[in-house]
Amino acid sequence: MRTAEKWVYLGVIGMAVLGLMFGVFWNKITTAEAKANQNELGTLLDLGHRMVDQPLQVVVKWQGSWEGSGTEGAEAAARKLGRSLQLAPVQALTEHGHVTYRVIDEKNDINIRLNWQEISRNHSYVVMQLEAGNPQQWDNLSDLQEQYGKKMRDAGIKAEWNASLQGMVNDSASVVDTMNRIEGNLIDTLKATPQDTYEDATTVSNSYQVPSLTSRVRSGGDWLSMQVAVHEDSLSGSNRVTIGLPVITIEY
Repeated sequence: MRTAEKWVYLGVIGMAVLGLMFGVFWNKITTAEAKANQNELGTLLDLGHRMVDQPLQVVVKWQGSWEGSGTEGAEAAARKLGRSLQLAPVQALTEHGHVTYRVIDEKNDINIRLNWQEISRNHSYVVMQLEAGNPQQWDNLSDLQEQYGKKMRDAGIKAEWNASLQGMVNDSASVVDTMNRIEGNLIDTLKATPQDTYEDATTVSNSYQVPSLTSRVRSGGDWLSMQVAVHEDSLSGSNRVTIGLPVITIEY
């Protein structure tokens, strides 16, 4: 083999090896990140076991932007994602002047809702919602959260997750007293630091920094990683507790 050809050949081999190494490295990062997300959801579920007496629902959302490459349109990409998630066929409809590709399905007792909304020709916003009721479904929810988040990112969606857990407490304490009990537990077990607070006649909502949690949002000059709300249910007279990572994204 001539010298020039030899160096070209070695260069091709080197590029292939580097590509393989990068692929392995990226897969390790993705896997580690997915496990971290699953562990943080586990933290929320553990709080639910300890802080609410009657669990009502846990809602996990993956959401983010998709930018088209010019070779695949939004509809084709939405249908491809639906197939990779093994969901029912995507249905197209128009909402507020934008085409939305939607799937409502159920898997392993978990309610699933996929919304893929076209913003422009090469820009869409995608929301995947997973909802579980009783704690017997929570393991399935955790598994799907990990799988679906990875598949959304594999599809080119810049997806981030959040989760909210809601349930009732069986006591006659005021919303303030219930919040104080929960906050004391958060400070003791998670080293939570109170940040923002809101209070009215029937609701108290507090936000926290929790150093052990990586999921977080900016609020002014600070970051928040957990929100807790206690609301007095006027019909039952009991207090409804909602916990969100990093914030609550459902009605409380």
